[in-house]
Amino acid sequence: MKTLSSTGFELLLQRGPFQNNGATPWYCELGIGTPAQTLKMCFDTGSNFNWVTSSLCAENSCMHYADAQFNLSASSTLERVSTESQSVSFGPWGTMQVEIGKDKLSLSQSTHCDALFVDLFLAKEYSGLQFEALDWDGGIGLPSSQNSLNRPVLSGTPFRLHQSNAEQDTEFHFFLQLVQMGLVSERNPYITFLTPSADDTSLGRIGFGRLDHSYASSLEYIFLPWSCYQQEASYLWSASGASIRVDGQIISADMFFSLDSGSSQFKGDESVLSQIYNLSTRGNPLISITLLDNAGLEYGELEISSDIYKCKIEAGEKKGQIISQFQGLSGADNMLLVGSVLMDHLYTVYEYDVVSDNKIQPKGVWIFNKHAGPQIIKTKQTAPALIFRN
Repeated sequence: MKTLSSTGFELLLQRGPFQNNGATPWYCELGIGTPAQTLKMCFDTGSNFNWVTSSLCAENSCMHYADAQFNLSASSTLERVSTESQSVSFGPWGTMQVEIGKDKLSLSQSTHCDALFVDLFLAKEYSGLQFEALDWDGGIGLPSSQNSLNRPVLSGTPFRLHQSNAEQDTEFHFFLQLVQMGLVSERNPYITFLTPSADDTSLGRIGFGRLDHSYASSLEYIFLPWSCYQQEASYLWSASGASIRVDGQIISADMFFSLDSGSSQFKGDESVLSQIYNLSTRGNPLISITLLDNAGLEYGELEISSDIYKCKIEAGEKKGQIISQFQGLSGADNMLLVGSVLMDHLYTVYEYDVVSDNKIQPKGVWIFNKHAGPQIIKTKQTAPALIFRN
């Protein structure tokens, strides 16, 4: 009989309404505290911290669509690490005020992880239209790598980022904790996402240390080797050498390309994404992304049609409208980042390298065309992916 660490585990993902705030509609229902309080939590490969909306929020603060809070006083296992208010950047969404705590996180009975304790930012204040449209109550960060927690970072970042306090030593690496506890084998250091498209009512899945072997024979895949975008955003799962075209006309080259499970839209370089938004709003052009290696040779190509990047807003602001999902971000120079808008049509595998008991580092991201889905990946490989050859 295989042990849990050798087989890993999966959790079911549920989908809220697609809203016009740039955040994924996908979340897991997890238990926080003792007794467990069920909250909607996003597994977010675009952040490097864990957070939850908490009862520290004032009556008219922390308004969000999911509409639940973690009640601190109801948990017997909560540890208050720091009651000092800290700021956490959410880029264009604004700044969240938090305190730091630590508590039990219950995933599912199948993981046998009753003793899994995680560091948490306990949100006490946030506001704005993007937060109000949020389908989840908090997020679990799945970063590619950790920033140093003992130095401040640049302000004004366009991405979700822990702006660390030099006096605090809080570590947020959920996946490393799973490996250390034996819940995931160091021989299978994978996080996988498989979510249905918007017209499919079935549930999605996130896997930890477990691969979907129905893709073992697929030749329609690309491996995106990890490359550091910026020191301040080194936790992003990014690859260099991306070019983007609209109906064959090149718009920008030498960009970084990132798959962010906490996002929905295509986001990034303000001038590039704004130009694509305008072109795609006036028509239905074909968007293509080409990936080049360090020698300048093409190793991957994706084609994204308008039925993928134009989405119907299902709730909140602009409900009922069909909107092109490209958003420019100030300060995100040379970045092209995307979440569920594209990932809902792919099988995505994030791969780490386990260096030691307390250190993991990113290898890169594998993306596969979904079975019977649109042929987004145009590249055909000559052999199955290496991750299935063990």
